[in-house]
Amino acid sequence: MRYSMTEARVVIEQLRKCSISDLDALFNVETLPVFEELEGETAGAILALNPGNPRWLMCMIKIVLKSPLRQWTGKKFLGSFDKGKNGAGINLFKSKLIPCIFKFDTYIKNAYLDDKPCLVLDYRAYRSLTFGLIDNVRKIKDGIVLGQAYYKFPWRKQMWFVGYFVLCALNKDKI
Repeated sequence: MRYSMTEARVVIEQLRKCSISDLDALFNVETLPVFEELEGETAGAILALNPGNPRWLMCMIKIVLKSPLRQWTGKKFLGSFDKGKNGAGINLFKSKLIPCIFKFDTYIKNAYLDDKPCLVLDYRAYRSLTFGLIDNVRKIKDGIVLGQAYYKFPWRKQMWFVGYFVLCALNKDKI
């Protein structure tokens, strides 16, 4: 299923009302998306951030993703990640100067939270502000995926849970 931008905004607003524990329960559904569901552009939003995030990380998130000059609006999936393939994607921003930035690779692997399969969006191969970022993504409804963002700080041994985001697949002809 694909959504108009208006329908995607409604879905996003409904999910913004969820607590982190509600989002944990939704993420535990363990359903993998297929490439055809997400191919192309998606509408996205940050739903909930880890309250334990350091203050400097919260500031970086606001500057990089929520700045009036460059608001994060979703992701674009460019290559198939199904059947053992590695795909690719890029983040979308509401910006005339740089509408696409922060590339990622996609593949299926076990999630950090529960060691069960998920779609991984891996930024580590690209040298940018997102170096060290890995998103674990699962389908929660046709055309809608819930993501957990994790970051590997150089001084920590384990991945750090940053927060939740949502992506809604957009109609290809109505973007």
